[in-house]
Amino acid sequence: MIKGDYLIFLGAYHPALRDKAQARYPQLKTIFKTQHCLVMADAVLPSALLDEARGAILGVVHGPDAAAFDRRAPGKMAYPSWESILRDNKGDFLVIAQDVNAQCKTVARSAMGQLPCYYISIDGVIALSNASRMLAMLGKTPAIDEEAVLAHLMNINARASHTCLTGVTELEVGHYLTIRQDGQPSAQPFWDPWHAAGRQRQQRDMAKAPLILREHIIDAARKATARSSHILLGLSGGLDSSILAASLRAAEVDFSCFTLVTPDGSGDERRYARQVAAHLGCPLHEIEERWDDVDIMFSAARDMPRPVARCFAQSGDKIQMDLAQRLGADAYMSGGGGDNSFCYVHSARPLADRLISEGIGPGAWRTARDIAWLTDSPQWQVVLRGVQRALSRSRDYRWPRSYDFLSEKAGHGPCARLDHPWLRPPPGELPGKAQHIAWILGVLNHIEGFERERDHDTLWPLLSQDVVDFCLTLPTWTWLDGGQNRIIAREAFADLLPAAIIDRRSKGSPDSFVIELFEKQRNAIQEHLCDGWLAARGLIDTDAIAARCRRASVHKDMSCWQLFRLVDAESWARAWA
Repeated sequence: MIKGDYLIFLGAYHPALRDKAQARYPQLKTIFKTQHCLVMADAVLPSALLDEARGAILGVVHGPDAAAFDRRAPGKMAYPSWESILRDNKGDFLVIAQDVNAQCKTVARSAMGQLPCYYISIDGVIALSNASRMLAMLGKTPAIDEEAVLAHLMNINARASHTCLTGVTELEVGHYLTIRQDGQPSAQPFWDPWHAAGRQRQQRDMAKAPLILREHIIDAARKATARSSHILLGLSGGLDSSILAASLRAAEVDFSCFTLVTPDGSGDERRYARQVAAHLGCPLHEIEERWDDVDIMFSAARDMPRPVARCFAQSGDKIQMDLAQRLGADAYMSGGGGDNSFCYVHSARPLADRLISEGIGPGAWRTARDIAWLTDSPQWQVVLRGVQRALSRSRDYRWPRSYDFLSEKAGHGPCARLDHPWLRPPPGELPGKAQHIAWILGVLNHIEGFERERDHDTLWPLLSQDVVDFCLTLPTWTWLDGGQNRIIAREAFADLLPAAIIDRRSKGSPDSFVIELFEKQRNAIQEHLCDGWLAARGLIDTDAIAARCRRASVHKDMSCWQLFRLVDAESWARAWA
C-alpha cells in the first residue's frame, strides 16, 4: 500500500465540513479547490495538478506524466482526458477531474492500483479517502454491516465494492466514480481483467512468454522502487520472493533481505534463502518470529472498513519495522501475489480450458497428468471433473464457503455478498480464467492491514498492472508442466537463480507459529470470542469455540486458523463498535 493520506469532497461542500476536516487533520493541505470539488492531501503523498484547473492526481505515476510530480509542490500536466491519463500511465494513483463547466466530476482509480479509495455520503456531499476512519471522523461513525462481516468470515478472500461498514463503499481498482444529477455516486469499470483474459487475447506462441514475463517483472520492480533509496525485501527462498530478489539485482536497486524463522522445520526456510542471497550477493538477516509481539486484542485494520489484518502478522511487522530503522530502509517489498498472478490453481479448470480450446488430444492428457501430480489425485478423477466443467453451462467461479465455528445464520447466509462481476465470464470465455481472475481478486484482501504500512510504502510488484495483464493472456494450462506449477515464471528466471530454487516444489508455512500462538493464547481467545461482539450478534457458535479451546491439541489440526479468522474480525469490530 502507498503511504499518505487524502480527503476529497465532491459536491457543494459546506465550509463547516472543510473546516472540520482541516481542524481534525492539520497535516492535510489543499491541493485543488473549486466550488464543487476540494482535494486535500498530506506532504507524503505525491500530487500534480491538471492543466486549465481541471483537477488533480494523487499517488505514484509511472509513465509519460510522471515528470509533473514533485514532492515539494504539485506540478502541472496537460489534460486531454482522464481516460488518456489512465491509458498512458500505470501505477498507484487517483485522477480527480471535472469538465470545463465543472458540472461533471470524476474520480478514477488506477488498474491494480495500491492507493486505497473509499467513499461515503455526508449531507449530500461525497467524501473520499484512503482511510475509512478519516471519513468516519467527519460525520456519524458508520455502523458495522453484520451481513457483510458474516460473508467475510465465510470466505476471507471474497472482496467486492461494499465493505463491512454500512454506507462505506470502495472505489475498486480499475473503476471510476461520477456524480449523477441527483447527487448520487455511480461507479463503473474502465479496466476489466477479462480484456486480457479473453480467448481472443490468449497467447498462442509461448516460446517468448518467459522472456516477456521476466521483462515485465524487472520493470515493475524498477518502477516500484523509483522513490526509495533502500528496499527491505522479505525473502523466504520460495519462488516468488526469489524472483523479486533477482529482479531487484537486475534493476540495480539497493536492497537487503530478511527471512522469518519459526521453531518448526516447516517455517524454517533459511537454507533456501541463504542460497538465493549467496547467489545474488545480497545481505540476508535471519530473525525468529516472536509470540510476545502479538496482541490478539489489537487489529492493524482498525481504521479500515474490513477485518483484513491477521494478528499473527504483528510479529513480522515489528521485526520489519525494527530492521528497516536499523538499516535505513524506506520501503518494504513482498513477493505476495505471485501465486495469484502466476495461476497457481489446484483444480481441473485448466484441463477444462484446454478441452474447450483444443479438444481431446495429447495436450489435454498431459494437462490432466500434471494436475493429478500437483493435487495428488487419480488422473481419471481429474479427467472426469475437467470434462464436467468443460460441458457445464456455467463457467462462473463461486467462492467456496466455510461454516466452521459460525452460527446457523451462516447456513442461510448472504450468498450475494460473495459474488463479484469479475467472476462471471462473458459469453464464450473459459472457466479456468474465471478462477485465475478470482485468485487475483482474492489476494487484494491480503496485501493490506499491516502495521508497517504506517511506516513506509509496502510494495507488491508481482501484482502490478503490466504483470497481471500479461499473465492473464497466458492460457491456464501453460503454467503447468512436468508436475510443476508456475512453470513460465520458473523458466523466466532460470538463469538468474540457483537451480534448487527454480526446481523447488515445497512451500514454507507459518502453521507452526500460528499453532503455538493458539496454544499460548487459547484461554484469552475463548474469552475474547465468547464474550465479544460477534457472539452478541449471534454470528458465531460459542459452544463449538469453547469446546475447541478446551480440547487438547492434535498434530496438524488447522482449526486454529479458523479461530484466528474470528479473532481478527472480533478485534476489528471492537475497534469500530
